[in-house]
Amino acid sequence: MSVELARALEALLLPPGGPLLLGMLGLLFWRRRAGPALVLAALASLYLLSVPRTAFWLNSGLQTIPALNPQQLEQPQAQAILVLGGGRYAEAPEYGGDTVAPILMDRLRYAAWLHRQTGLPVIPSGGSAPEDGVTEAELARRALEQELGARVLAVEDRSRSTQQNAAFSRELLQQLGIEQVFLVTHAWHMPRALASFRKAGVRAIPAPTLFATAGADTWSLGAWIPNADALSASARALHEYLGTIWYRLRGQI
Repeated sequence: MSVELARALEALLLPPGGPLLLGMLGLLFWRRRAGPALVLAALASLYLLSVPRTAFWLNSGLQTIPALNPQQLEQPQAQAILVLGGGRYAEAPEYGGDTVAPILMDRLRYAAWLHRQTGLPVIPSGGSAPEDGVTEAELARRALEQELGARVLAVEDRSRSTQQNAAFSRELLQQLGIEQVFLVTHAWHMPRALASFRKAGVRAIPAPTLFATAGADTWSLGAWIPNADALSASARALHEYLGTIWYRLRGQI
């Protein structure tokens, strides 16, 4: 299955696409017994996935790998910091062209912080270049060097998925003679990413960032009021759960 087809199917399953599709099916079969039940299920699922309490619960289930501890930074066992791509901000008018998306900048910021703590160079990974455009890895390199003051050793600019991040990074690391890396990505993405890299034969020390924390009391009234950020966080978590199942079925982790 191509990356484009997989993403299209995912968009139909994950919120808001999934609940909307369920609701439309309910309206289509409204005169039958199942119709009203489908509409009710669609509204209930959309509500639950839009509240902070659900979003936190879904994301916390993915955050099984802890942050680096001070000892790992004082005596690093890695030779470089490998940071995974996270999308582009296309045709940004204020920057005069493409730049990194906010989710990728989150990862780059932590990679740059690790660089300052350890002195290790950074290797961005990510392809997905549009026609006559630059890859995510190249955009990441520019942000790291020009905005964050970090030294970039090389870029892996062919990958379009987490599994390809691992496979192509392995080739690059072998060429560079690097045996072990700090692997940087979001905490909710780290389990699948780390499993993919280890499956590919890459020795990686997990360096997760941007943990989803409970913040205010998750049983307060505000935790049950729907908002767009919570819906986005729920969709992102479900993407990871589905991605993990898909990778396991294909033997990629």
